[in-house]
Amino acid sequence: MKPKYNPTPTAREKAFHQWAMQFPCACGCGQQSTVVHHPLTRHPEQRWRRDHEYVVPMNGFCHMDLHRAGHERDEPFTGLAVKAYELRWRAIDEGRL
Repeated sequence: MKPKYNPTPTAREKAFHQWAMQFPCACGCGQQSTVVHHPLTRHPEQRWRRDHEYVVPMNGFCHMDLHRAGHERDEPFTGLAVKAYELRWRAIDEGRL
């Protein structure tokens, strides 16, 4: 049975988010990441639309620009969902998830 969605990340998910933010912004600008973004593009392994295990690191300004400009619809072309999938599997391989 699918676990119930919790809008608040668990301690394990929060630790994953902190680990993910050590990488540069996923938009490619090269800036330090300060937040994580939940890509809107669905992936078969996602548990929920805003799955805390499917995130990409982003600089806060880039993240807000993404939301303000409505570029989330372009995510299949920017590859953010693919990056989230790859980051999740890297974390699993390293025992972080």
